[in-house]
Amino acid sequence: MRTSILNILCFLISLVVLVWGALLVTGYTQYDLIPSRLAFLNIPSLAIVFGGITASVFISYPFNSVVKALVESTKLFSYSTITHEVLEEDIQRVMDWQKMIKQDKYAAVNQLSEEYADRFEGYLFSILDTNYDTEDLRELGEINIEENYSRQQMVNQIIASMGKTSPVFGMLGTLFGLIVILSGFSEVESLLSGLGAALMTTLYGILIGNFIFTPMAKKMNNVASLRYFREKLILEGIILIEEQKTSLQIYDKLQAHMRRNKNML
Repeated sequence: MRTSILNILCFLISLVVLVWGALLVTGYTQYDLIPSRLAFLNIPSLAIVFGGITASVFISYPFNSVVKALVESTKLFSYSTITHEVLEEDIQRVMDWQKMIKQDKYAAVNQLSEEYADRFEGYLFSILDTNYDTEDLRELGEINIEENYSRQQMVNQIIASMGKTSPVFGMLGTLFGLIVILSGFSEVESLLSGLGAALMTTLYGILIGNFIFTPMAKKMNNVASLRYFREKLILEGIILIEEQKTSLQIYDKLQAHMRRNKNML
């Protein structure tokens, strides 16, 4: 195991935010950072929830994966571009590749590996261009697919973890609010501020967890599954081309894959 300075630094920053929020809630410090028009926001509660969430994930996961997960979680209303129509277009492209390779394999493979250089298809054609056989093509292609899928699943796991821990840190803020209530019960102002912090932190924890991170994790799992299926479909198509199957055989087999996984689309 090795120590990540970035993880330690981000954990400490998150911990400072959490402690700052706790100190604000308990009344040990004051703040005047928010414009009056945004006074409805309970900054101490948000600090406790977000500070706790980020501190937790920076302990559990690598820095780059956490940053990627935080970036992905901002795409709450974006969806996968892989649809049934896109996959049908992929099948048609495989048919076109088959015709090109049948006419002149060496020139076609070289051209396609350059044309799709930054994509999964280009990786497969580059394998063909180096004269690997069909079994090697399948093995290397599946390894690449599994690696991509595993990396995305780690990001999804981080987002799901944020969704699970968010209500927990909301409850932590509630405990701080109860401390204020119990320690200053004779003062009405202390009672009201402590009760407000307790309720708002719980509310933020539930909303952030159940309306942002948990739905985002489910969506990203679906996106990863669609990409996994698409890459498997393309790999199968290129293998069928390499095995010199006819156009009809290729089309029927790829359509069979589509029908078998129709519930995913």
